[in-house]
Amino acid sequence: MRGKAILVGEHFVVENQPAIAVALNLRARAEVTESSSSETIIISENLKLEESFSKDNVNEKSPLYPIYYAKKLTLEHLNLDDYGLKIRISSEIPPASGMGSSAAVSVATIAAILKFFDESLDKEKISKLAYEAEKIVHGKPSGIDNTISTYGGAIIFRKSEGFISLKSNFERIKIILADSGLPRSTGEMVRQVLSLKKKYEKIMEPIYHGAGRLAIEVAKAIENNDFETVGELMNINHGLLSAINVSNKKLEELVYTARENGALGAKITGAGGGGFIIALSYEDRCKMIVEELRKLSPRVIVCDVSKDGVTIEDN
Repeated sequence: MRGKAILVGEHFVVENQPAIAVALNLRARAEVTESSSSETIIISENLKLEESFSKDNVNEKSPLYPIYYAKKLTLEHLNLDDYGLKIRISSEIPPASGMGSSAAVSVATIAAILKFFDESLDKEKISKLAYEAEKIVHGKPSGIDNTISTYGGAIIFRKSEGFISLKSNFERIKIILADSGLPRSTGEMVRQVLSLKKKYEKIMEPIYHGAGRLAIEVAKAIENNDFETVGELMNINHGLLSAINVSNKKLEELVYTARENGALGAKITGAGGGGFIIALSYEDRCKMIVEELRKLSPRVIVCDVSKDGVTIEDN
């Protein structure tokens, strides 16, 4: 299923402000077959790991446990007892990058299990189950990752209201993602920001409100194909993220390098503290931006926005 990038609104979305996300043409895939035993065997091609799980043998510290948990939730939804499955995962989405890797894997796993049992792909149910699975990874997920991975395209999302798909045309636009090379934990960064908000409630509330208004203006600009405005508002959103202490010198260097070389806008994407920055660019400016970012970043990825969400592929 699709990876994602948040254009604006990360962190603020956790506290019920709207955010904008787009699906990327990077996929996570899950293949489900029957296991030769009563155990569930999970294989991650990317992590080069294989592990068996059963009701009596569950390693909750395993990096593969969230996949088993997604499987468990899906069987409970289907009113099925524990069932031996082999789940093989492969993903084009870098983990711990702010691109929704864990949610995409959960969505792919749930969809593949539903397909295995000849159940319909109810996108609303897939997204809800993936959200529950995401709690294992992120503690208090916003809900945006599982939503965009399931539905694709561009969306405006608010926890209390759900999401609206945006009419968008990103054909002239490239999404550039540059890795800071710095590790970080999404859950820890979310807790850090919420702690700061609690400490300085009266100061932080206007920042959160401003971020929410900004997301609404970005949605309007996307539907008007006004990507110059989208870029300007991304830059402002980056300033708000810096204000809540999720940026650092390396992220700022990448952001300003992208802007100085022609990006319409550039900012942190995801939890911050490390991970990736995102830059929005017209296609004809992309090469220069990528060349300069590669001088600073161990990994630069150029993506298109994908209209597709969860799908079943023929073997």
